[in-house]
Amino acid sequence: MSNSSKIALVTGGSRGLGKDMAHALAKKGFDVIITYQSRSADAENTIREIASLGKKGYALQL
Repeated sequence: MSNSSKIALVTGGSRGLGKDMAHALAKKGFDVIITYQSRSADAENTIREIASLGKKGYALQL
């Protein structure tokens, strides 16, 4: 069984440059995992936006 999905990990992906990178990667066909420190609402918003692009998104608090 082969899974050819592409997955990207973006640190600090809940806002700013990290969020922009997460969006760009999702638009290129990647499922995206983002990390965040304390702004869970921002992280959840980023994940919703990634999902609206048809890709999977996950947020991990560090």
